[in-house]
Amino acid sequence: MTVVPLNLAPGARVLIVGAGGGFDFMCGLPIALELEERGHPTFIASYSFTHLHAVRGGIWRTPGLLEVTPAAECDDDYFPERHLSAWFADVVGVERPIWCLGKGAVAETRESLDHLVRQHRIDAVVCVDGGVDGIFRGDEADLGTPSMDSVTVLATHTCAAAQRHYACTAFGVEGAEGTVSHAQALERMAELTAQGAFRGVGAIVPTDPAGRQFVDAASYVFSRTPPLRRSIIVSSMLAALEGAHGRTVVHEKTRERPPWISLLTLLFWYFEADAVAKLKLFYKEALEARTLGEVGEAIERARTLAGVKPFVSIPI
Repeated sequence: MTVVPLNLAPGARVLIVGAGGGFDFMCGLPIALELEERGHPTFIASYSFTHLHAVRGGIWRTPGLLEVTPAAECDDDYFPERHLSAWFADVVGVERPIWCLGKGAVAETRESLDHLVRQHRIDAVVCVDGGVDGIFRGDEADLGTPSMDSVTVLATHTCAAAQRHYACTAFGVEGAEGTVSHAQALERMAELTAQGAFRGVGAIVPTDPAGRQFVDAASYVFSRTPPLRRSIIVSSMLAALEGAHGRTVVHEKTRERPPWISLLTLLFWYFEADAVAKLKLFYKEALEARTLGEVGEAIERARTLAGVKPFVSIPI
């Protein structure tokens, strides 16, 4: 099994986009590394938590798109995109910018993606979700962090690339407090499969080049990020790559409620982004929203109208 089961044309150019903020773009790194090894030029973008307007040395390509290289600086102690670009320069020996998407609504985010699609002749976009909340339609027991994931999924769905995919990883980690229902995530996956939108499953293997480089890159980025600002999802993936299983403390924030780690944590589940976007009960309203806050309001209205389903556990 490889990380990427997608059927891509030889030499296809691929944009990996982190769904939602934080470290989701790092969750997509194994995909980028394996595709590069197969001869596919890849590009990485992040719907960023970094204070982008405080960054010095970056280049604004659109009002919502900042190109970040190792030359970029920020007084904030959180700048994982810059650190990943520095890893590529210092360790891999290549110049590799990371493109940061501002916290805009769907239209602004799509504009930024379309700029990258045109500028770099992108054939396929893969929106990568660290966790499963991006696949939810809106009436599940707990949606995790739905607004930013939904913006990125919908922007991928409406962008100009010929192929548009959604991938989620770190299954089982999200919602250590037991409010996010992974059974409901599997139900959404079943619906997508019934529609013909399932594209396969991949996995990070710790002994493969993509697995080894992912561990090295994550360790490099974490070494330059204060402990409390490091990603719980990525920390969980690293623990799974070391063979951890069950409730495991992976981060200072997880001491009271450790996430559940297993080999499921290392899987990547792939679906058509168009189908994932159209599942959402707030689809039309989110497309028309002018701000991220309005997307959140559309989600809450949809939950009120549809009703929230009770939590369901996996019966195994």
